[in-house]
Amino acid sequence: MKTIRYTLHLLARNFWTLLGFEALLRLITTFALVPLVQFFLDRLMAFYGYSFITLESLPAFLAHPGVVVAILFLLLVLSAISIFDVSAILLIFDQSREDKNITMREALSFGLKQSIRTFYPRNILLPLYALLLVPLLNLGITSNIINSIPIPEFILDYILENQTFTIIYVLLALALGYGFIRLIYTFPSFLLEGQSFVKSARHSIHLTRKHFWGDLVSIVGLKLLFDVLLIVIVAIPSMIAVLAFLSNAGVFIKSVVVGIVAGTAITLMLLTFILGSATSYAIVCTRYWNRLTEVGEEIPNPEPPKWIKRPTSPTNRWIIGITALSYLVLCVSAASYSQYSISTEDLDESEPAPRVEVTAHRGASKQYPENTMAAFRGAKLQGADWIELDVQQSKDGVLFISHDSNFIRISGVNKNAWELTYAEIAKLDASGLLNKQYKGERYPTLKQVLAWAKANDMRLNVELKPNKHYTNLEAQAAQEIRDAGMTNNVILASQSYDCVKNIAQVAPDMSRAYIISLVYGKINELNAADIYSVEENSCTQRFVQYAHDNGKRVLAWTINRPANMERALENGVDNIITDDVPTAQSVIATDSIEITVDSLLSNMYYYLMEM
Repeated sequence: MKTIRYTLHLLARNFWTLLGFEALLRLITTFALVPLVQFFLDRLMAFYGYSFITLESLPAFLAHPGVVVAILFLLLVLSAISIFDVSAILLIFDQSREDKNITMREALSFGLKQSIRTFYPRNILLPLYALLLVPLLNLGITSNIINSIPIPEFILDYILENQTFTIIYVLLALALGYGFIRLIYTFPSFLLEGQSFVKSARHSIHLTRKHFWGDLVSIVGLKLLFDVLLIVIVAIPSMIAVLAFLSNAGVFIKSVVVGIVAGTAITLMLLTFILGSATSYAIVCTRYWNRLTEVGEEIPNPEPPKWIKRPTSPTNRWIIGITALSYLVLCVSAASYSQYSISTEDLDESEPAPRVEVTAHRGASKQYPENTMAAFRGAKLQGADWIELDVQQSKDGVLFISHDSNFIRISGVNKNAWELTYAEIAKLDASGLLNKQYKGERYPTLKQVLAWAKANDMRLNVELKPNKHYTNLEAQAAQEIRDAGMTNNVILASQSYDCVKNIAQVAPDMSRAYIISLVYGKINELNAADIYSVEENSCTQRFVQYAHDNGKRVLAWTINRPANMERALENGVDNIITDDVPTAQSVIATDSIEITVDSLLSNMYYYLMEM
């Protein structure tokens, strides 16, 4: 309880200075830093002749020594910006601890001086710490950038399905967590005591010796507690806003109530965003000064500082005024939006969005052996709109269905597709080594699947897997599709853009998808494809809108977790590729009829942005 009280006092003592500094930095980050980073990357790509980057072109791009140097420089600059942010926050808390006032100018000056230390040779390990370990607790500006790069779901699923990889993954996570806690006090020591990074790291290790679990529970536990409290505080007015919006009260009364409570909720959400990292560091500083006292190091004024004092500086008065005005604008805007929605019955009579379709990845592969007729029939029973499948070519030129070109994973036979005739492949068990229920399933040919799809009114997303051993793969696949009468019910796709271009030449009448794991830049130049099949983390709202503006559909793969499906739907994708068709259908159905707190506030937010 004492730690919580001390933390709250640190946040409150110079609250307006802290709020003003963090709000200014977030504005600069959003409207200046992010565009500058994008401009830097765009210029770097243009210099080396790239207008876009995908996972396919990334190795060649990174092969340029100049690119590596430029990216390292960019990371160093981001590290310096993170140090700037953290330095100012810690100085504000240090002055709060001593019960002193501090101005934004003093915080800015201190942060700038400390950020320059990032470039000192003796602090060469500092950027690594700032960019890798610090984001574990979401501390600082660059944490938002690092944490926005999650592990793709298909990679995480692959790791968790393999026992060895799972153990390595868990051990690595534990090692990072352990290292993070042991080095948790590095920044306070480095920035407030002026020591080198190495000495500061050693000091942190010394302070956490025999206190690892206490520090872990206190710091992480308090962070979670504060996060939960903030969620509850934001949720209460949000729920009131929705209940008021859906009530039978008069339009004017309803609009006023919604305006006040929704404006309050949005203001609290903004404050949470602005002060998130500051709250984390207030917790760290509280533990740091407690630890110094416990080991016998004297610090001035160890007692909790006083609560917020009446602001005396003109800057703080301006900050209060801007905050109050912003709150008023949010309330009035929310009330206006509410009245507009009610009077036009916007939520009830708006044009329904096109239904998002579901593709069964390798068939109903969660319940059946992947890429088998059992999986395809299962997908049909589950109501999938499309089936995604993979095509390989045998030694004697037969196109058959298999994700891997080697049979070791599925059949336990260490042979490649081009080493066996289809007669030999047809004898292999395609049910998987651990799947006894469907033992005896075989690798079907593309012709067999096309005939079945034609008879069962099923559309196919056919991924071609080209390699140097296959001949005329695109032309042969296109001809078999035409012969089956499935030209208008098949998408031909590939992770190789050269393959997509070949498809465009031999089958201009068929839909073509370029499968992308990573994407950045002006990919509208990839005009051989009329569909982008994109790993779900790259399916941002901005990217999907960009694709739609250029007349391209967006398929998001491979999504099995409901939360990720909901995010993809919010971002506007046209099709979800999944191993779990029933879950995807349930999420889509719920999304189409549910009015949530988040959707209401999101509508208000976009309305405000368009004013």
